[in-house]
Amino acid sequence: MVKNKNITFLITIIPLIFIILNIYLNNIINPFSYLISSTGFIVLTLLVIIITLPVLDFLGSLIDRRVLGLMTFLYACMHLLIYFLDNISIEYLIEDILGLPYIQVGYLAFLLFFPLVFTSTVKSKLKLKNTWFKIHKLIYLIILLSFIHYYLIIKADYLLFLIYLIVFIAILIYKQRLKTYE
Repeated sequence: MVKNKNITFLITIIPLIFIILNIYLNNIINPFSYLISSTGFIVLTLLVIIITLPVLDFLGSLIDRRVLGLMTFLYACMHLLIYFLDNISIEYLIEDILGLPYIQVGYLAFLLFFPLVFTSTVKSKLKLKNTWFKIHKLIYLIILLSFIHYYLIIKADYLLFLIYLIVFIAILIYKQRLKTYE
């Protein structure tokens, strides 16, 4: 089990190493913007992987979902923190919250992570029983809100968004079909 946690941690830390090296080696003009978008892509990718794991048994034996979920939350925290650092003015942040729908949706998705994080322990799972599963279904709402957040930001190139969306829908359809055969 510890081995799976270590493998999961290493797998999830690789994108961060890559984006830091990319900033350092390629002299990125606006590192804050690059970090905000990169951490957002990482969060979305990890969210899709989280819901894919139960379907792909071979990956489920390698990757620890709890660690993956916590690392996803950590990337979401980085995404938000870098956004705060880039927009250090409280007035500007308040203006964004009140006036930009994609910011509002992003905040809501972030806030919905908290019940998952606080109930991510084995002790919580045992204590909450069936309620734990209901709480962790929030992952689907978080993913949906993350897609909406991303869609509202896009200005021109929708290809990557469509790829994420198609993968997500395919996973949902496949999971639904598995349920009907059980």
